[in-house]
Parts: sequence; C-alpha cells; structure tokens
Amino acid sequence: MLDEPIQLSTGFPEPVVMRRLTAADGEVFAKHVSDDLDHLGEHLAWPAKAATPQGAADWLGKYERQEDHRVLVGGAFAGDELLGGALLLDYDDTYANIELGIWIVSKAEGKGVATAACLALIELARRELKVERIAWHAARENVRSRRLAEKLGFQYEGTLRANYEHRGARHDTDILSLVGEEIDQAVARG
Repeated sequence: MLDEPIQLSTGFPEPVVMRRLTAADGEVFAKHVSDDLDHLGEHLAWPAKAATPQGAADWLGKYERQEDHRVLVGGAFAGDELLGGALLLDYDDTYANIELGIWIVSKAEGKGVATAACLALIELARRELKVERIAWHAARENVRSRRLAEKLGFQYEGTLRANYEHRGARHDTDILSLVGEEIDQAVARG
C-alpha cells in the first residue's frame, strides 16, 4: 500500500504529495514533530515520543514492520516539507475493520491537506484491504478532528468515557465510523 507517491488535491499554495513513511524518515519526522510539538501534542500522546530522531524512527518503524496491527503511515509533503499525514491501524482482516488517524501542522490547517490525506487512505483501505468499517477516534475536546470526520461522512457512534490519560488528566474519546457504501460515498465526494 502506498508504494508510489500520490498527488493530493489541496488548497495549499504548493503541490502536496503523500508517500509512505519509514524509519529512514526519522530525522525529517522528528524535526516536523518538534517544530510544532505543542500543537501536535495537544490531543495526542505519540508526538512527545517522536520528537527526537530515535523516537521518530522507533515510532515509524512500528508501522513499517506492521507491529501491533499497524498498517501504514503516510506523510503529506510540499517539496521537502512534511505538513502532516494519515495512518491506518488496528486492522482486523476477519471482520474487515480498520482505524484511520490524522495529524497536521498548524501551518497547513484549513488548506485541505488533512482532508486529502484521509481520502487517499480511505480509498486505499477500501480498494486494497476491502474494509467494510473505518473507525475514527477523536478526543472529545478535539473539535477540529470531529469536524473533519463529519465532513468526510463519518457518523458518530458513541463516547468512551475517561478511556485514556494525557498530560495528567483522563479524557473521553468520541468514536465515529464509515461503514459499507458510506466508504464509497466518501471517496466519490472527495
């Protein structure tokens, strides 16, 4: 999956290409994360672990080796600059379920980069993995994430109350999903 770069259709002033990230991208990824750590770490725990070259290589390596049901992490690049990316994880081939995740730096927010990256991975997951359910997990406080999921057609399913700890406090997670033909409709709208 994502063996060749994909040109993304965005409102970013420069062309944006999505490509697979590997442990070899550790240095570039670490700089990307550390340059906008407060923003990226606002609702996510992994940026704090991936803000150094070794931490980034370790985090990316788990996707490259497909450890713990991780499938793929792709980065959205404008030239050599990494703007954000999307990932697929928790793949269950028996039931054709997967989870989609996204992150984006402040500079690229509101320019369609996150939307385009998500649509690219939704299409890949449907075509190559034949998924029937794509889940989206968003911290209850992460209004931007929830808005993006709904824009893509994800439907709210419920809330996991106090299911994780971040920055010393317990937080709720909203669960949304695309199922069956909703997946095809999301790709067609994109």
